[in-house]
Amino acid sequence: MLRSIARYLDPPSKDLLVAAPKDDAAVWRGDPLVVATTDTMVEEIDFRLSWPDFDFRSLGRRLISINLSDLAAMGAEARHALVSLSLRGTLDIASVRRFYQGIAEQAHRFHCTVAGGDLSATPGLLTLTATLVGRIGAARAMLRRTGAQPGWQIAVTGSLGAAAAGLRLLESGRRPANEIERRWVSAQVDPTPRIGAGRALVESGVRVGGDISDGLYREVERLVDEAGLGATIDVQRLPLAKGLNREQWSLAVKDSEDFELVCAGSAPRLLLAQRALARLNLPLTVVGAIERRPGIRLRTRTGIERLEGAGYEHFR
Repeated sequence: MLRSIARYLDPPSKDLLVAAPKDDAAVWRGDPLVVATTDTMVEEIDFRLSWPDFDFRSLGRRLISINLSDLAAMGAEARHALVSLSLRGTLDIASVRRFYQGIAEQAHRFHCTVAGGDLSATPGLLTLTATLVGRIGAARAMLRRTGAQPGWQIAVTGSLGAAAAGLRLLESGRRPANEIERRWVSAQVDPTPRIGAGRALVESGVRVGGDISDGLYREVERLVDEAGLGATIDVQRLPLAKGLNREQWSLAVKDSEDFELVCAGSAPRLLLAQRALARLNLPLTVVGAIERRPGIRLRTRTGIERLEGAGYEHFR
């Protein structure tokens, strides 16, 4: 099987000197500052083969995308990927090829070489892991979850809520009935990592941010908790995905896997960032503010309410 998928791995190049599996490990030239991340998807937890129109090619793209999103959340660029899979022997080779095709497509789209990995058999659930290595230009030129200040604004890229709406549709077993519903499903199974947006934020001087993989509430909480700060999110300002109404704001705040970026900064700094992202045809919407009073609050049409326990948490 390794021979049949080897064509999806990248040959040695200027930076990638040795690629697995021809050798035991990959070798590439180092960067002054290296960024690394790893993420795993497990069958029946992160995806289901029983979903309508399930496609292994999209699953391959998703495995790379969720790791690319972590790099985007740091303001980094991607360089190399290692992919490790535990697959059932009953899985047909055509599905495996489509999976690797999706991996290669998404990696190459973001100028990331697939340098190698590992392949193991399992009698149980499919377990898919990717490790991505990226780079940043300088120690100060990155996004971090620390450093937020009272009075700063909170902003998000793109639109929110589509991935959660798509997951609900998939879990219902119903196929999308129109283009809007197809976009919801695509946001869940084939998200777009915001690598360019992460770089634009850093180049605009923004230094605090993360990706919205576990829900907006959870990510904002991570930006303020360590400093003992709080935040208010204005529900009416949320850039909800097309097809969602204002009463469905919880899909954007409480649910997860939009893989957009959330950031915090002064009003002048975020204005610069908005202009930079506009050149990428991507909106940056101010949705709230950092405050001295701890806790996450929502401003709704009826007033202020305290929000607790929203967002995705492993093992909960």
